[in-house]
Amino acid sequence: MSRSTEAAVDRAVAVLKGNMVKEGLRASAAYYNQIWARDAFISFLGSNLLRDETLLGCARETVSTFARTASPLGQIPNFFDLTSHTPEYGYSGSTDSTSWYIIGLSSLYAATEDKTLLRGPLKVALAAYRWLRYQDANNSWLVDSPAGADWMDAAVQRTGKTLYNNILFIMATQSLGALVGGSGDTMDKAVIPDLNELKQRFTDVFLPDGGSPKRLAAYWPRLSEAYARGMPLGYNHSYYIHYLSFSRIDTHFDTLSNLLCILSGVSDAPATAGILDTITSRSLAEPYPARVLDPPYEGEGATFHSDFDSSLPIQHRSGPYAYHNGGVWPFVGGLYVSSLFMKGNPAAGKALQGLIDANSRLREGENVGFNEWLHGKTGEPLGQYGQSWSAGMLIAATQASKGVDLLGYLKK
Repeated sequence: MSRSTEAAVDRAVAVLKGNMVKEGLRASAAYYNQIWARDAFISFLGSNLLRDETLLGCARETVSTFARTASPLGQIPNFFDLTSHTPEYGYSGSTDSTSWYIIGLSSLYAATEDKTLLRGPLKVALAAYRWLRYQDANNSWLVDSPAGADWMDAAVQRTGKTLYNNILFIMATQSLGALVGGSGDTMDKAVIPDLNELKQRFTDVFLPDGGSPKRLAAYWPRLSEAYARGMPLGYNHSYYIHYLSFSRIDTHFDTLSNLLCILSGVSDAPATAGILDTITSRSLAEPYPARVLDPPYEGEGATFHSDFDSSLPIQHRSGPYAYHNGGVWPFVGGLYVSSLFMKGNPAAGKALQGLIDANSRLREGENVGFNEWLHGKTGEPLGQYGQSWSAGMLIAATQASKGVDLLGYLKK
């Protein structure tokens, strides 16, 4: 690594250690006085690769906090509030936090081979996975989620079968297989579906081809009929679609979820090429990697709620190219850079420098960087600074530059 890259990693580690508390990893010391499941476990995907004992210890404490606050039915909280010392599940729930707990546990086990993780924490993961299976509302094996039940929880309110929560569900299935394999236990086949069949169903729903209608007919006849008519996709999409809900299919490009399809090994070579080509052709790594939704929603509709958006604090409003609606999120940029290096893409080095630059942008009056998000056109830092997942995914990207496969442990 160059000196500038090493300095960026040192800064990232300092941010993570500055966000540590005894219960785990805060999203940011600057604003979020909570331990958010998704933020923390995404951060650890990168920092676990360093094998730093202090950070690994924080990961253990984070696992412990969410394990002891899981609901009686197995759901993992959205966040643990450090002021009230209570778990919070969100206004409409938090579907993704439960998958992220399982994924994060398997990442920690891969980094440490700590057999104690295969006792109580694994038992919680098995209950969490059972809870996820019960989120399948139409017996398709795919997870349903209400509006606002994932990281895009403001004015962009996708619902139903979302790409994001379903690629996470596949990753949770992969993770549980790795954990149970390490423990010597066996999985309940009535609860845990066949992974290859699950991947096929996922692909037929979110990236259909000419054979998808026939396969879908066995378990989702209504969607089979729609796809047989070639509407609205026509099998011409080069990336996985955003979400399916009652009476609508949204084909916006969800950058984070498509990148997870690459990194988890779910996308095949043509799909991977299509995803990366889409990011390039739409300039989604500009001004920095990476803008998270394209095209941005321009006004009121089934997915975007303008009145609700106008009621939010300015830093959480999702106008075009802001916040979730096409803003730049450096943690997603880290996944993009990792994908480029994993595939040997010649643009990887330049993208890594762009990611370092994004995490070096400073808001007025602060000297930390690692912002939550930046404006998708101007690059102005507008989110909270010192974000754990921005730091963690910069570390992931630099590790990928050395040939490390970020989610390699899921593919064994």
